[in-house]
Amino acid sequence: MGKGGQRKPFIISEENKDLLSGKAYGATLLAPEDAWIAHLDHEKFREDVHQIGKTLSNNQGKEDLRHLSKIVWMSRLCQWIGFATMWYCVNPVSIFFLSMGTLSRWTIIGHHVCHGGFDKCDKSKRYNRFTFGVGSLFRRCCDWLDWMMVEAWNVEHNQLHHYHLGEVSDPDLVEHNMEYLRTLDAPMAVKYAACVFMAFTWKWWYYAPNTFKQLKANERRRKGIPQPGSVTAPQTFDFGWLIGMGDHTHFSGTEFLVRCLGPYFVQRFVLAPLPFLMIGWPAYFRSLITLALAELCTNLHSFIVIATNHAGFDLYRFEKHCKPRSSTFYLRQVISSANFACGDDITDFLHGFLNYQVEHHLWPDLSMRSYQKAQPLIQALCAEHGVPYVKEPVLKRTMDLVDIMVGKTSMRKYPTAYEYGPDMVEGAAAH
Repeated sequence: MGKGGQRKPFIISEENKDLLSGKAYGATLLAPEDAWIAHLDHEKFREDVHQIGKTLSNNQGKEDLRHLSKIVWMSRLCQWIGFATMWYCVNPVSIFFLSMGTLSRWTIIGHHVCHGGFDKCDKSKRYNRFTFGVGSLFRRCCDWLDWMMVEAWNVEHNQLHHYHLGEVSDPDLVEHNMEYLRTLDAPMAVKYAACVFMAFTWKWWYYAPNTFKQLKANERRRKGIPQPGSVTAPQTFDFGWLIGMGDHTHFSGTEFLVRCLGPYFVQRFVLAPLPFLMIGWPAYFRSLITLALAELCTNLHSFIVIATNHAGFDLYRFEKHCKPRSSTFYLRQVISSANFACGDDITDFLHGFLNYQVEHHLWPDLSMRSYQKAQPLIQALCAEHGVPYVKEPVLKRTMDLVDIMVGKTSMRKYPTAYEYGPDMVEGAAAH
């Protein structure tokens, strides 16, 4: 039958509550919330998920490219409206459209293209993962210019995050990355203030240096060079880099500033407002202020729709590594991910199409349109198999995320004794 464990759940008592699953990988008894684990037919679940994915992949074509084109134009219009109006006065309309244009270029277009979502159906190779934004600064500027390098994003996100989800080797495991803040002996108000700072700055403060670190670590692995430090510890921005100092363990601060942050900073805050000098200094400064406020907004917006994807008291993390595309791999994508409200292009656009996180993690290389079709199918399949499927409003999930960050709650630890043996990678631990 291919079940992960045969032991039955039990009645909680003072004598056995410490053995309950949820708080420890070494738990030997299933808590009521985990009772479904004992009854899951892993092989049947894998086959059902695989079949849905295969059907969706085979049916991708011109309609998916048309849908992509629609989203691209929506993203461009957001940027153009923002740029065209930002000089007149500092206003929320310009700020919103600039923020939304930046967010959608990353989370919708760059994200899905770099996963190969259109490789098979785009014969022109315009939206191909092997050419989009990579290979040169010119391609980065034309396709997707942001704080992080596309090559670095491809390593950190496409390879490590997707294939190590919920493990310590997942660079986006919030509970692990926030261990210092979670255990910090400080008033809760201080912890919440730290969360606010991260939410408004995280793209350049956390994501850019962390992805760059993983890119450099990958280059060393390919050359057989030992790592100079822990690759699982989060790398944040070091202000010492601005004066030639700071932490240079994994890369040079100067290289990071020039290669990674520099191009976006110059384009966004030097070149973009420059034309409005022809109108006058007031128009230039209004444009600059608007761009700065839009940057804060797009950081906050992306934090809300991204960092929430895999954090919450009801989601799982794992001790051991599993084989890609195995039943356990598919299961982890479901029980360690959260979806949000979804179903139409406007709702999905505002969520950066990250509201289909379960479906996207099951098959990273599909189009946005395929995820729209897949969502009700997977939700129904999970109900049929008794697998938890989380779908809640994004602001509710944001509160769950913050609770994890400050240490008020913790993620559920999947009991290692109940892992499905054939799927596990021997000797590979998540720490």
